[in-house]
Amino acid sequence: MTHKRQIVPIMRAVLVVAAVAVVTGGVTFAGLQSQQSKLTGNVIQTATANLQVSNDGTTYSNSQTGFVFANLIPGGQAMPSGGFPVYLKNAGGTPLSLKLAVSSPPSNPDNADLSKVNVILKLTTGQSQTFSMQSLIDSSTTGGATITSPSQLNPNVVSQYTLQIQMASDAVTGPSATIGNIDFSFSGTAVTN
Repeated sequence: MTHKRQIVPIMRAVLVVAAVAVVTGGVTFAGLQSQQSKLTGNVIQTATANLQVSNDGTTYSNSQTGFVFANLIPGGQAMPSGGFPVYLKNAGGTPLSLKLAVSSPPSNPDNADLSKVNVILKLTTGQSQTFSMQSLIDSSTTGGATITSPSQLNPNVVSQYTLQIQMASDAVTGPSATIGNIDFSFSGTAVTN
């Protein structure tokens, strides 16, 4: 029993020393912690992506009246012969990669094969791209088909194109065909360098 009496005070002393060490360590940590220093009222703002279109090179907006591609001969030349002018202006603050789509299915009462109707977009410097009307309709769900020239349109820069339509000789059957309500949709996606 004497042995038990000697162990109890030793254990009590060890527990007291351990408790004092824990409290002292916590107080020392709290004493070394500084107050918060803050940067307040911050604002995160993106650059603006703003692509505008014009058919005269003077009046730019998000929407313009389109063109009538008349007297098109299936299997013949792209019309009109010089193309209709289309200007794309980056009015935003970031470089843009450009895409072209037909934003909704056009009216096609004569059942022209839209995979055989070509849209020709030609940059005034000479590079041109040809897209089938069907591919532009299909690509609308993913933002459109990529316009490769220029590879990006920088802020406050205008690119001038011409737009033509050409049809394969077997795109239509019958004496004539009309495709209407075609909405060519140009879009720009911010480019990171």
